[in-house]
Amino acid sequence: MPEFTFTYSLVLILIGRVLLSTLCGMLIGWEREKRLKSAGLRTHMLVALASALMMIISKYGFLDVVYLSSVQVDASRMASGVVQAIGFLGAGVIFVKRDNIIGVTTAAGLWATVGIGLAIGSGLYALGIASTILMLIIQYLMHKQEHKTFSTNTGSITINLTKHGMTLTDVKDRLDAIHITIRNITMTHTHDGDILLKASIICSRAASVPGIMEEMSRSGFIDDIEIFAVD
Repeated sequence: MPEFTFTYSLVLILIGRVLLSTLCGMLIGWEREKRLKSAGLRTHMLVALASALMMIISKYGFLDVVYLSSVQVDASRMASGVVQAIGFLGAGVIFVKRDNIIGVTTAAGLWATVGIGLAIGSGLYALGIASTILMLIIQYLMHKQEHKTFSTNTGSITINLTKHGMTLTDVKDRLDAIHITIRNITMTHTHDGDILLKASIICSRAASVPGIMEEMSRSGFIDDIEIFAVD
């Protein structure tokens, strides 16, 4: 059988696939970069580029030996390996802080970016571009909508009950008054005999984080505040 050879036009097409995939990754990463996420522009571009490259290698990298009767090549195996490997990178952008999980959306975005790269690398241009547009709609438009509906900010507070002469019921009532909900509570006794209450909280994302913190500061009974938005 004749041996397969790369033509000049095919090489240009394959390079174009890598460039197109990188561009799609750049658009997704740009949205994440604007939100100051740990995986931003460069990370998404590299993920998209690498996944397209791996898909092209999986399809075309073994064509010089497939004509041998003793050689069998499964083009899907490398793509499967890429999908599994992205799990390590995705896990690296997920953080757990005081019972709050941050970075899940970014990790899911990296995983989806791999799919886009594999699609474009295999020649499914329309599918890859359509998926990129859909991802941007999900990440950008739905993120804006979340601020107006059901989404929340999370955080933690510390209150010295002894210092303020308060009980747990008093704390709950005052937090309810400023639209703060307690998720869980830890109470400890200090060496001075004071009782410290540490609570994980959730609050509506309709208001800005600085506005919420200012409102909580004005309440006068909260000694320490930490609030952050979940992506």
